[in-house]
Amino acid sequence: MKNRFKYLLVAGLIAMLFTGCKKDEVEAVLIVPSAVDGFTSSTISVVLSAANDSSYVITFKWAAPDYSVNVPLGYTLQFTVPSDTTGPTPWSNAKSVLITSDSLQKSYLGTDLNALAATQLKLPVGVASTIIVRIKSDVKSATATTGVPSIYATLAVTVTPYDAVIVYPALLVKGGNSWVTPTTRTNGYLLTSANYDGKYEGYLNLPNADGYGGDAFTLVSSTTGVSYGWGNDAFTMSVGGGNLWLTPSPSYMKVNADINALTIAYTPVKFFISGDDNGWSTSATPMTFIPATNKWVATNVSLTAGKGLVFTSNGNYDISYKVDNAGKLVFAGAPNWPAAPAANNIPITQTGVFTVTLDLSTGDGNYTYSIGH
Repeated sequence: MKNRFKYLLVAGLIAMLFTGCKKDEVEAVLIVPSAVDGFTSSTISVVLSAANDSSYVITFKWAAPDYSVNVPLGYTLQFTVPSDTTGPTPWSNAKSVLITSDSLQKSYLGTDLNALAATQLKLPVGVASTIIVRIKSDVKSATATTGVPSIYATLAVTVTPYDAVIVYPALLVKGGNSWVTPTTRTNGYLLTSANYDGKYEGYLNLPNADGYGGDAFTLVSSTTGVSYGWGNDAFTMSVGGGNLWLTPSPSYMKVNADINALTIAYTPVKFFISGDDNGWSTSATPMTFIPATNKWVATNVSLTAGKGLVFTSNGNYDISYKVDNAGKLVFAGAPNWPAAPAANNIPITQTGVFTVTLDLSTGDGNYTYSIGH
């Protein structure tokens, strides 16, 4: 028989957390199981591709734990790599998925599992990798901390992600007043959450969009349809609020919005090319923003094979972009200043005069660049 911990809960605690009974009720015994029983996956190995993007590729199931008394339960699925399950802070880098209903299962479409594996856990594409999956059960309370420990069950699955353009959750720009914006997801009019954590980022260029100040808009979730607008000031939001306004004034801006904290921040930016061929100057090689394409372009740029470059902005490296080991454009500025291999200088493979393009219109996680004749 499994080991179990016994918790004697006096009547007042039981009343407050679970049953709404009066203070002078008799004691009840809550028995905490040692683990969540029946945790299974429909398969132990998944190879992902564009062909199974829209199909359910794996389902996790578990049984409702028996605490010997009727208590409200909440479940969380957690995903991580084997190396994160040991050491002084195990599971500290796990990606958590809250099960929002009373369901005892969770299914994943291929596209969602691929995003989890390749983007959130940063597993190599085209390679079979082990993911450790854990189900966590908690006794819930809306009014107090229960003090009842979480219980778990774990299993391992092998996932082979593939290289895909991830359709991240987005906040879509909806024009205010008389300003008409695209009704569907459109590059240049969105912020995305590359980490699926409620924090969104993108670059917007909205000059004189509605004829007054140039920037009246709200942000609408692509997943829930919830609209976010003006909060208490220019840097806060509220659900269903009025128009937001770019601050300090309409221009090309990096915009960061947090729908959990209901905050929004704007940073005007102008981009430059810095590299070996210009002595790593942050001002010698400016780029020009082309509104028709929502891209930054620099022409007649002399580059040398074997050298490197970085996209910088505003005369410094605070907002800058390099590439990771897979060649994907990644943020390389403050406050974390990622070092190689998380961020490497963009390599130059040929000597010549080139047109360099930077495309930040697709939202965080899908930024791209090109170097061509």
